[in-house]
Amino acid sequence: MLVPRDIIERRGLVVAIAAAMFVAIFVARVAFGTVADAFSFLYVIPVVLVAASFGTRGGLAAGAVAFALSSVGAAIADAPSSAIGYVNRAVVYAFVGGLLGHLARTLRTVESERARHFDLSQDMACVAGFDGYFKRVNPAFERVLGYSEEDLLGRPFLDFVHPDDRASTEEEAAKIAGGASTVQFRNRYFAKDGSIRWIEWTSQPVVEEETIYAVARDVTDRKALEDELERLSQYDALTGLFNRRRFEEELRRQLAYTNRYGSGGALLLIDVDRFKQINDSLGHAAGDKALCQIADLLRDNLRASDTIARGADPVVARFGGDEFVVLLPEADEAAAVAVADRLTAALRDSTLTVDGQPVSLGISVGVATFDEYGRPGEIELLAAADRAMYEAKAAGRLL
Repeated sequence: MLVPRDIIERRGLVVAIAAAMFVAIFVARVAFGTVADAFSFLYVIPVVLVAASFGTRGGLAAGAVAFALSSVGAAIADAPSSAIGYVNRAVVYAFVGGLLGHLARTLRTVESERARHFDLSQDMACVAGFDGYFKRVNPAFERVLGYSEEDLLGRPFLDFVHPDDRASTEEEAAKIAGGASTVQFRNRYFAKDGSIRWIEWTSQPVVEEETIYAVARDVTDRKALEDELERLSQYDALTGLFNRRRFEEELRRQLAYTNRYGSGGALLLIDVDRFKQINDSLGHAAGDKALCQIADLLRDNLRASDTIARGADPVVARFGGDEFVVLLPEADEAAAVAVADRLTAALRDSTLTVDGQPVSLGISVGVATFDEYGRPGEIELLAAADRAMYEAKAAGRLL
């Protein structure tokens, strides 16, 4: 706009200023006569003011007033223009008033539509500055987070970000300040009621204005669903232990770590003895309950730090059916056999009950180790543990 927004939106003030300018220019034109004929073209200024505030009609009306006053002023000052001069003057006033009025009306229409989209959007839309403050937010912010516009504009936006996400948010803001756009950046915001909401941002900076235009969505429910799907992809739904896919990832990671740092380790493959009898006599639901109790027993007895050499954390998973597997990082063969003995004794000394009925189950454990170079590899290591487990089952003892 050619004039400040706070002036053109106060139409009474615009009329007063324009009227005062018309009068002042008219008086100056009459007082100075032909010496100051250029005063006539100063009428363009109030025409611009009125056109910017009132649109096309206002601009044309102001142009007509300017032409009338300039013509009267010229007559009083005894300095009439030629016919062409009057026509030129009329065209100038009409053109300035009409064109600028049309542009102002069009701009206001565009701004009004944009404001409606901004205010009615279900997404959270905002304008922020490189100084770390919101400059404008739409009503969706209050609907999602509970804060009023005054609450949000009065504090740095980092104040609303979860402490664990502030570093990443500052890093992202620095990238934006450097001219980079943001697509699907996520962080957590505190809502006014104390709850935590996951917010996903898309933003575009205008570096020369030090301004960020951003749109955000509350993706808390989607994040919870994604986390649940991720959990289901990595954990056994029945026992809550890692599933085979996640265990194989952990095993590959450990073998790569061992190959680099030379720590070695061991693998236990565990098969539940007489499990088929439980399924056949009590049903599969009873078998599932027995597997859950065995999983709890394994978890509980693998928590003690003295079961693993150097206190490294073990990884336990359900490998499939009635088979479980345990990864013992940095454990040598003697430590692995000691863990296997411990697990076998723990199950033997425990009384498992399913629906109030005691069940008698044992386990056969196969032990395989890998050296400081991560050898043998994943497939060979699992095969070695499988052979050792079947040998143990056949012999009725641990190998």
